[in-house]
Amino acid sequence: MDDAARVPLTHVATAGEYVALLRDVRRRSGLTYREITRRASAAGHWLPPSTLATMLGRTTLPRERTVVALLVACGTTPADVRRWVETRRNIEAQLGERDRWENQAVPTTSSPAAAPQQAANSAPAVDGAPAANSAPAVDGAPAANSAPAANSAPAVDGAPAANSEPAANSEPAANSAPAGTVVGPVRPAQPRVTAPWPTRRWLRLALLAVLGVLTVGASGVLLPGAAATVDSSPSDGCPLILRQGMYGPCVLDLQERLVAGGLEVPVDGWFGPDTTSRLIVFQAFGGLPVSGTADGRVLDELSGAVKVPPTWTEDRIGKEVRRVFPEDPGGAVQLARCLSGLDPYRVEIAGDGSRRWGLFQFSDMELSRLGVDRRTALDPGWSIGAARHVWSRTGDFGHWHCTASR
Repeated sequence: MDDAARVPLTHVATAGEYVALLRDVRRRSGLTYREITRRASAAGHWLPPSTLATMLGRTTLPRERTVVALLVACGTTPADVRRWVETRRNIEAQLGERDRWENQAVPTTSSPAAAPQQAANSAPAVDGAPAANSAPAVDGAPAANSAPAANSAPAVDGAPAANSEPAANSEPAANSAPAGTVVGPVRPAQPRVTAPWPTRRWLRLALLAVLGVLTVGASGVLLPGAAATVDSSPSDGCPLILRQGMYGPCVLDLQERLVAGGLEVPVDGWFGPDTTSRLIVFQAFGGLPVSGTADGRVLDELSGAVKVPPTWTEDRIGKEVRRVFPEDPGGAVQLARCLSGLDPYRVEIAGDGSRRWGLFQFSDMELSRLGVDRRTALDPGWSIGAARHVWSRTGDFGHWHCTASR
């Protein structure tokens, strides 16, 4: 892939920059999420569209296997894939090194033990020389400023010092000095005191909290009037249930699946009325509960072999409506356009939760009274014939209420 080879990976230093370049690779490939999933699967990699959307919608370092799957699906050469993997590992190592430095305890400086220093300054004379920094005894008196060692009496007539027994293997006992040697008091070793949590750790946590808020806002923003909330899924970061009012990469993935399933819908990441209408149509054709929301089961079905059959074109619908309503062909077409935009798969949800189906927007109650199911209501031929039946009873279009028909 030529575009991937030109990516300046040597200048990438953060996870956010790395993910931004991955998004650029996906954009240049011109592939949809579903096409990338298929190509990755054909190459032996597992990359669901929801996982891909979540990865490209965040600023954290993605998993290595996910990166490889995306690059392979986009046609990146093996040599360039290795470059991407090496860059990712370098960023991961830098992040790990930074965390280790921030978590490392900083020991305080403790004063050295006084005993070795004093012992050095009061060492016994060597080969008859006086001890360092110790004045020689005058007329047998002890050296000035030099007190005898504690618990060790001076030698008398060549006898060893009191309370000072030779150690095993003829070595002198610990903490016991020969007569005439001055030993200072030994201070206990100071315990190592760890430094308090560094201030920058608190700053880092605050930054992560801000990023978390921004991430939630990017993955499930609810606009005013939307009653849905975002409940994070532990598996791929998407909400457990997608519903109208949500926005983000998970909704984008849903829309791409609907398009792949044969339903035209704007792929803009916004779960609006159009997405709800198309989702209801898919549920009706797939024999699923018609809820207008997408859970795991619906997403699995969208990834399967269930396809919505192609419907009539607008030109064909116009011709058929004019043929069935020769008394007022223009008024009939105008009414159908007002009600559904000449879209046989149009489903509208009323304020009370009831739904209206198809070209001439028959309600749930009317479908029940006519004894037809929802799939039948989405058939343009049936909808036009049912509208003609209603018109034949009244001789006008007063059964419907639409501004353009008046």
